[in-house]
Amino acid sequence: MVDAATAARGLPIDPAERFEFWATGLPHELRFWMDWAATRGGRWPDEFAQRMNPQTPLVPWLAQWAVEAKATHLRVLDVGAGPVTSLGYVPPQGMTLELVATDPLADAYAEHFHGLGLVPPTTTRFALAEELTAFLPAEFFDIVHCRNALDCCFDPRRALGEMLRVLRPGGVIMLYNLPNQAVAEGYAGSRQYNLDVANERLVVWRGSERWDVETALPVRASIKARGGEQVSAIITKQEAFAPERAGWFGIRRGEAWRARVGRAIRRRLPA
Repeated sequence: MVDAATAARGLPIDPAERFEFWATGLPHELRFWMDWAATRGGRWPDEFAQRMNPQTPLVPWLAQWAVEAKATHLRVLDVGAGPVTSLGYVPPQGMTLELVATDPLADAYAEHFHGLGLVPPTTTRFALAEELTAFLPAEFFDIVHCRNALDCCFDPRRALGEMLRVLRPGGVIMLYNLPNQAVAEGYAGSRQYNLDVANERLVVWRGSERWDVETALPVRASIKARGGEQVSAIITKQEAFAPERAGWFGIRRGEAWRARVGRAIRRRLPA
């Protein structure tokens, strides 16, 4: 594991200030995906073509899980999907697929894609990983997928808790991430946390702060984690959350977050 003493800027304790700190990395993220769309993938034209093709099969690791689970109708959530999901659209034979992709920059991506005349097979919806239940039903999805996005969250512990809340008992979070990417990038941009695997345990860390994911989850779940060139973890939800009241408050909370992210983007991008 990378030395935990590696320098990291101090994060604000106040959630509002931490959000503003996170928002300083938004222009970099937006420019990357805007260039990607404008150049039809740039250095990755095949990936662009696959993402934009509605006939692209569901990626093998999701398809295999669904077949082994004997699913007939598969509900998948792609968290931090970017402007276009990378998971594919056509499930295995005899199965139907309900795919939802979310990203906090979804509105900005949609505006840019519209200007380029691009229409993704599935439109990415606005949602913060830290507030998924303000936008999505609880205990609904069979699979929650998150690739190279958890380390970009301003509160990854809360984000994992929210992923569990929208996941049904028995469902899985499929988590994939480059290891220790924040420290590799010098804590520049929106990546302020590192993911790693130590003694087969999934760990999130930043400077001297470090937490074992399995012991920090809000409900009972099992984790199978592997390290190396890529951190991969399968988190299986083993019990349901206690019922909570939903409705008007959650909708208003979601609207407030959407407006807040929009203002943060407008303040940081040239007109």
